[in-house]
Amino acid sequence: MEDQRTKPSIFLDFNNITNPYRLDHGDNPSISLVPELLTTDNYTTWSRAMCHALRARNKIGFINGTISKPTDPEDPLLGAWERCNDLVVSWLQNSISQNLKSSIALVDDTPVIWEELKDRFTQENGPQIFQLKKALAGSQQEQDPVSIYFGKLKSLWDELGIYDPIPNYDCGKLKVLVDRYQRDCVIQFLMGLNDS
Repeated sequence: MEDQRTKPSIFLDFNNITNPYRLDHGDNPSISLVPELLTTDNYTTWSRAMCHALRARNKIGFINGTISKPTDPEDPLLGAWERCNDLVVSWLQNSISQNLKSSIALVDDTPVIWEELKDRFTQENGPQIFQLKKALAGSQQEQDPVSIYFGKLKSLWDELGIYDPIPNYDCGKLKVLVDRYQRDCVIQFLMGLNDS
């Protein structure tokens, strides 16, 4: 993404379809961007769907902080940032179940909302990790085609990676740990295959 401070002319061209500040006719604050509302049980799939929807609308930078609020009150992008931020806040609020909305109802900054939801739903959660590892241990191919069986395992591995992540550092010892984890996943996959 271009740095908004060094290329303001690009961000002021609201006819440019790649401009994240551009609003289109379909950018309605009353819609929900994802078909399934966020609940206490579906953060992983909800957040991925939300990221895809925001990326498709060129607004992902508002939640990940790469498009930050201009600090200068005279900045010509301040109004555009506020409009887009308000739009994304509306989309987030419309995509959250009613019983969870109150926790973010008074937050007006999209990156703050996003981080609060992430912190709330991705804390190391012992019971959730236990359930995922139990599901993985009991996974069998049974009547499923190999691709479906692998997809089920991959979904569990991905979710487990959110709740119990491997640190992201560049060092030789960590590479050994990552390699061992990947080997264990292959073994787990093979152990659950039907004999045929």
